[in-house]
Amino acid sequence: MTEPSSVRSIRDFSRRNFVKLAGLAALGMTFPRLAYGAESDDLDAKAKALEGNLADQQAQYDELSAKLDVLKQQVNDALVAYDKATAAHEAAVQAVEDAQVRVDNAEAALADIQTQLSDRVTNIYRQGEPGIFDVLFDSSSFEEFVTSWDAMSRISAQDADLVQQSKDAKAEAEAAHKEYTEQEAKAAEELQKATKAKDDLEAAQETLQKQVDKMDQDIIDLQQEIEATRMDADAAREKEEAAAKAAAEALAKQKSTARSSASYSSASRSTSPSISVDGWVNPAPGKHVTSPFGWRASTGTFHQGVDLSCSYEPCYAIGDGTVSFTGWLASTSGLSVAINHGGGTVSWYLHGSEALVSSGSSVSAGQQVMITGNTGHSTGPHLHFQINVNSPDGIYGTAVDPQQYFSW
Repeated sequence: MTEPSSVRSIRDFSRRNFVKLAGLAALGMTFPRLAYGAESDDLDAKAKALEGNLADQQAQYDELSAKLDVLKQQVNDALVAYDKATAAHEAAVQAVEDAQVRVDNAEAALADIQTQLSDRVTNIYRQGEPGIFDVLFDSSSFEEFVTSWDAMSRISAQDADLVQQSKDAKAEAEAAHKEYTEQEAKAAEELQKATKAKDDLEAAQETLQKQVDKMDQDIIDLQQEIEATRMDADAAREKEEAAAKAAAEALAKQKSTARSSASYSSASRSTSPSISVDGWVNPAPGKHVTSPFGWRASTGTFHQGVDLSCSYEPCYAIGDGTVSFTGWLASTSGLSVAINHGGGTVSWYLHGSEALVSSGSSVSAGQQVMITGNTGHSTGPHLHFQINVNSPDGIYGTAVDPQQYFSW
């Protein structure tokens, strides 16, 4: 479709006033986009995303818990090994101590025997050892001689055996002490290894346990956040449903009033709108402005269009185009229609009681698009008319003053 000269005019105007429009855009003057159900839908989407995060957290928690179970078993095995190593080391230490006692006893026994033999040798030296002739002459018979001499021989042999036995016992005890000392050293080394393994595993278990505990708390917090978000979504949904119901009832009432109003007559529908600047069709001819474009001193807000004194009357498309939006916006705007005229220009009609066109349909300049009304945040029946330029999508854009193009 050929671009209307009126659209080109607005585009030229936009270029001439680029700085002004850029300033307005910087003030955030784009048309709002809110609809019933938006808040609850956003909260549902948030809850769904949180549930996805919860599933990921739960999977990580299960993985860490499985690792922790394995580590706990390893710690238990290490504790068993540590207990065995401790018992072995204690037994080895006891064996060394017992062997030392045996060495000490053997040394004491050998010292005692040596003392006795030393005393005997001293007595023999002092008194003289009886020879064979002394024993013979002192014996009353040959039998007595044989008995006495044999006794003396056996005493010497017993002394020699006793000394050897004591030496053997000491040597055996010392050998056992040496062996047990070596075993104790090995047992101490094994105990050191078992202790380190146990300590390392216990430290790893403590670290992993902290991670599992933290993740467990994170999961609890996330579950609570999901529950709170779901509750908020339910509350928002109830509020939205109540608002939609109230809006529908208000619209039905307004439609009923509009149909019975003299302004909503076949004659009014057949009234031809007037042509304004650059070929645009006046959306509400013959009306007057009740609230102009710009800052409102009473509220400190920026009014992005003009309010026109229309009461349940038809309003008209300002030019050819495609309907880019028809429906309810947030509670502030009520039933609304938007028309994309091409070239980045969009016209908006708000607070209607009945839409006469549908989204996606084509309209012609001067075609009736909506019956004005009192829906949304409105203090009385009127038309909020708005022009957006530099629109990237046929809906949003920068609001400009409609009175540059129309006279009311």
